[in-house]
Amino acid sequence: MKINLLNQNTFIISSFLIIGCYNNPTPPSEIIGSQISGFQYGLLDCQKINDEIMFLEEREKTLVIAQEKRVRDSKVQQWWTEGDGKGDGFEALELYRVRGELNAARKIYKNKECI
Repeated sequence: MKINLLNQNTFIISSFLIIGCYNNPTPPSEIIGSQISGFQYGLLDCQKINDEIMFLEEREKTLVIAQEKRVRDSKVQQWWTEGDGKGDGFEALELYRVRGELNAARKIYKNKECI
């Protein structure tokens, strides 16, 4: 009976620890870019592609700052709610999309030999 109660308590505690981890926001360094076609950038000239890359780089910086803030805020929330974080919001999804577009634009820029 003691062993069964110990196993049950271990299971309950482990479950709470795992569930608390599921709602953590993703650090910006772990958010990769989505797979985006470079077709839209292939229609642009080198200057316009460069302008788009500069815009996307600025947007990426803004989103990284926002996601880092979400990670910090989530850590504070986890402390006072005993493990329940904020999870990912639109910042993570937007960062995923922007990084994908940035990769596509850079690839087309390089393929067009704009460098």
